[in-house]
Amino acid sequence: MLPHAGTFALALALQNAPPAPPTPSAPAAPVAAPAARPERDPSASELDDGCRAFGAAPPEERDAVVAEIARRIEATREPSLRQLLGWRDRAVKELEVVAAPAPEYYDPKVYARGLVNRVVASASDADAAEKRELYRPWENQTSYFGTVRYDFGRNQGLDLGGALRADESLRNFLFGYPPGTDRLVAWVTARFDFDATIDPLALHFDHVYCDLNGKAYPEVTLYDAWASGTSHDMPDVDVIAYARLLLKDDSWVSPIPSHVAQPLYEKVGAGFLKLFKYRVWIDAAANVFVNPEAPIRGTHEGLRARLLYMYGLDGGDLEKAAARIGGFDSRGDFLSKIDTLQQEDAGSERKFAEFTSKRANARWEVARAAYAVLREHALLARSEPGK
Repeated sequence: MLPHAGTFALALALQNAPPAPPTPSAPAAPVAAPAARPERDPSASELDDGCRAFGAAPPEERDAVVAEIARRIEATREPSLRQLLGWRDRAVKELEVVAAPAPEYYDPKVYARGLVNRVVASASDADAAEKRELYRPWENQTSYFGTVRYDFGRNQGLDLGGALRADESLRNFLFGYPPGTDRLVAWVTARFDFDATIDPLALHFDHVYCDLNGKAYPEVTLYDAWASGTSHDMPDVDVIAYARLLLKDDSWVSPIPSHVAQPLYEKVGAGFLKLFKYRVWIDAAANVFVNPEAPIRGTHEGLRARLLYMYGLDGGDLEKAAARIGGFDSRGDFLSKIDTLQQEDAGSERKFAEFTSKRANARWEVARAAYAVLREHALLARSEPGK
């Protein structure tokens, strides 16, 4: 399971409910008898109580609850949700998914003349806990639970194995994520990923982070360490592997003299920056396409409004969105051209709102299916209609 989501209590789903759906327009003519008003959406405290009640229920009841929620979601007639489910079904058929490989580090015997011996740190190792806190790998993982993620280096979906627990499925539903969101987002990411020059960079920085003492940390990748912005070790093994495999320069050997190392370190840093800017952009594009409120790394929040406007230009059409993204030379080109389009478009706010409204309708449909089933099992307090 994905550890970032696992650090949240299930009840945190309450704090980020789907955006309010648009107020429906008044009917053209009065009806003879108004339809019964649905129960109001639960408050945060009510949902908190409901999540605790769900957690205390017998395992078979929890399984039955999430199965029934999933069944109702699959049976929906809500157009925006049906569209997402249709894309999810295409993702299942079209996305190539392989078993996730075991964490891999560069071999010191190949890249450092065997001058270093690798020791793999266990998850319970004090040093491993320190590295997790320093490099925060969860910041590069999804905010929903899933077992499939997209790999930018292999251009495939990676199956991490296992299955979602009932509490993990419920948390996804309460956030408005339908079943199979992980495959859907991975497939959309694959559709948006257009730059093949990123592949070798992604493969390199997907290797396990190792310190200068030779210890390897399987829960932390080179990408995590660099993306954290925190000072980290740069062992000769990793740096020389970068020089040989990406720069095609076989002249470097270990130990690298300190007085000549800096230019090589700078080239590694430039490679990471290229990957980081691209991956954050494409990751955000795929996640925001499915859920406009999906988290984006804090300093890159400015991507959201541009992406939502871009999707609004074509009414949320996936094929056109993929074509637009593939038509930009770079992330900078995307920002510049979208800003120009938006500044010249008097209807930009309407297009933005139409797209987000459709996604909000889909998310509310999912969340309210969860509310209804929880209430039917007496796990969530009922409310008086309309109050």
